[in-house]
Formats: sequence, C-alpha cells, structure tokens
Amino acid sequence: MAPRDVIRVASEKSGRKREFWSRFYFVLLGISFMVIMVPLFGVLSTIVSRGYHFLTWQFISTNPIPPTSPLSPIGGVKNALVGSLLVTGIAILIAIPLTLMLSIAIFELRGRLVGAVERGVEIFVGMPSITFGLLISVFTVAVTHRFEAWYGSVSLCFVLLPVATVNMVAALRSVPATLIEAGLGLGSRPSQVMRRIILPTALPRILTGFFLSISRALGETAPVLFLIGAVLVPHINPRLPSTTLPTQIYAYFGSQFPSQRNACWGMALLLVIFVLFFNVLSRIFLAISKKANG
Repeated sequence: MAPRDVIRVASEKSGRKREFWSRFYFVLLGISFMVIMVPLFGVLSTIVSRGYHFLTWQFISTNPIPPTSPLSPIGGVKNALVGSLLVTGIAILIAIPLTLMLSIAIFELRGRLVGAVERGVEIFVGMPSITFGLLISVFTVAVTHRFEAWYGSVSLCFVLLPVATVNMVAALRSVPATLIEAGLGLGSRPSQVMRRIILPTALPRILTGFFLSISRALGETAPVLFLIGAVLVPHINPRLPSTTLPTQIYAYFGSQFPSQRNACWGMALLLVIFVLFFNVLSRIFLAISKKANG
C-alpha cells in the first residue's frame, strides 16, 4: 500500500473515532441538561402555579394579620418586604467598603499572609451560613438579650463579603497587564492607576459579583433566624426587631392555619423574582464587560 493510501486510511479511521466521541459527548451533554432542567422546571412550575395568585397589590402592600380561624384573612407581606430591604441594605452598605479594601489588598500585596487571607475568603464562600448566625448571636443576642435588625445585617455581611471579594479579585486580575504597565510608565502612582484604570476597567465584572452576592443574601434564612426577631408592622429602625421574607416563610410554614402555609408559595415566588432580577443584572454587566474587552 502506498504511503498516501496509508495516511488516508489512518485519517479516515481517526475521523470516524473523533465523530463517534463527538456524538457520544453531545448525547451525554443533552442528558445532563435534561437531568438539570427537569427538576428545575418542576420546582419553578410548582412555585409559580401555587404562588402567582398571591401576587396582588393587596398582598404586597398590607401588613400580616394573625388569623383566629382557618377562614380568617392573613393580610400581606409588607413587613417582610420592608424588613428584607432594611436588613439586606445595611449588609450591602457594610460589605461594599470592606470588599473594596480586602480585594485591593489581595490584588496588590504579596506574601504568605495575603495568600492565607485569600484562601480563607475562598473557604468562607462554601461555609454553612447558619454558622455566621450562631457566631453573631453569641456576641449580640446572648449579650443584649434582644433582637435587632442590624444584627442580621452583620451576619449577612459574612455571606456577602466572601462571594463579592472572590469575584472582585478575579475582576481585578482580568484587567490586561499592558494597561497597568502603560499607566505606571506614564508616571502615575499605583493608587492613581488603581483608581483611574483598573477599577473602571473591571467595574462591570465587579458589579456582577456584587449582584450575585446580593441575590444569595436575599434568600438566606439561617444567618438571620436567631438575630432579628419578628414584627407585624414595618419600620426602618435598625435597632428594632424586623422580619424578612425568608424568616416569614419559615414562620408561616409551621403554622396550624392552611392559609398561612399556602401564602408561603406567594412569598417564595417573590423571592424567586428578586433573585432572578439580580441574576439578570449580573449577566447584563458580564456581557458589557466581555464586549468592552473584545
């Protein structure tokens, strides 16, 4: 057999083998997609089908009413919505400057200590969130013997901070080194390069990380369950007890009244909408970042 024929036969054999494995992995990918999407669709369809009729202005804008019988009205979730905004908002205000300082320090500094801090932050991302609530309760509720909204904010900060920091460090490291070197070569100080070149360039990815961390914090129950208490009337005082959507779902789910248990689906749908909103925002800013970087 001529060398050309040998090469052609070997090429055809190799092509058939690659085609077989390509089809195999394509089928495997399709099966994996179905395994993921079928439960997800089942969960979302159940939440929507059972909770959509609760999405009314009355449900959103009225306070809850403690029922006295199975047929008694239960009111709405205004207290939980305001409480979620209060607790999560304070947590965001605390987490933003801490995230900026910690991320810039990890990005700029070198050494074993910085490496240990970075690994510690990555470990915190995967820690059970209930441990943060228990830790904060030891130093707050156990000492003061009272519930306050800002206790929950501090606990949620431990959820926000690691996720936002890991994403921000990755965003800072994605800035091309040529831009940084150009800024330094023009005589700018490192602080000016950080403020005028690195942060503006990485801003879309930084916002992506913040929105992802906010969407995670919004749905957390465990970190605030032992800290914020519960109220029926909304307020904006962080020194008073408060109620969030996850904690009200937890309280209603164990209720003896079916009307309150059914209302859990409406609150769960509200949480899904909020989380979806922040995830969509994060995707938008990520797309802007990819477009800006070519």
